[in-house]
Amino acid sequence: MEGTASAPWDIRSCLLWAKRKLSGAGVDEADREAALILAHVLSTDPADVKVRDGVLDGGQRELVISLVEGRARGTPLPYLLCHTWFLDFSLVVHPGVFIPRPETEGLAELALALARDLPPGARVLDMGTGSGALALALARVRGDISVEAVDVSETALRCAWENAHRLGLSGRISFSRSNLFAEVRGRFHLIVSNPPYVPAERIASLQREVSTHEPRVALDGGEGGLEVLKRILREAPGYLEPRGHLLCEIGDGQGGELIRFAKLASNWVELRVERDIAGRERYLLARC
Repeated sequence: MEGTASAPWDIRSCLLWAKRKLSGAGVDEADREAALILAHVLSTDPADVKVRDGVLDGGQRELVISLVEGRARGTPLPYLLCHTWFLDFSLVVHPGVFIPRPETEGLAELALALARDLPPGARVLDMGTGSGALALALARVRGDISVEAVDVSETALRCAWENAHRLGLSGRISFSRSNLFAEVRGRFHLIVSNPPYVPAERIASLQREVSTHEPRVALDGGEGGLEVLKRILREAPGYLEPRGHLLCEIGDGQGGELIRFAKLASNWVELRVERDIAGRERYLLARC
């Protein structure tokens, strides 16, 4: 596959080359990612790539090579493709913005279940919105609630607004810069957050594509990974309506210490930990 850009390159050979290149670079799920790259270049569904016949033109071939080589060097695929999927919608994701994970889809599903019982006009806060995934999921389902999204990163806020605009939701969500609750005003019926919860001492041991490319501010939870979560648990009751809920994503094994801290730090009525589909502690639910 190293001939000239104009040489014929059929889809199946391209797919095999991409898979081998990615696998050789140590990329997990090389087969799936190769299909995603080809689907992106061909503007088709990944499921169709493996059964599709045809030959790539020179421009398509050069783009495939560029994307595969970028991925082999460790750049996360969503940054290369400039998008990722979350629940049933596509999100633009730029370098410098945290890439939503499947675990956060579970957080969204829990938040959506709580949102169904919110009164019309209820206020919801997405703290540390990143790409806007949680705020967008909530605004798409409940058009009669007020969704506010904050982040300390201007890069993330621009990306979140772009996603809201693409989905026709820019008029339904307000975006503003805030370091946690610093610039937040008023009270909310629901606060959702996927805060940084990776222990600072473990950042360097994460996968290369994460530790090198994704924003540290979205990962680093301080010593033990609990500093940001504890601050949220301590301050959130002052921003919640009576019987309001706080829902946070957490790391596996952090639930017990966070619940003990919350019982001492604030007057929570309910505290519980939910597990993700892999059975790991992943979500903390607190109610005033």
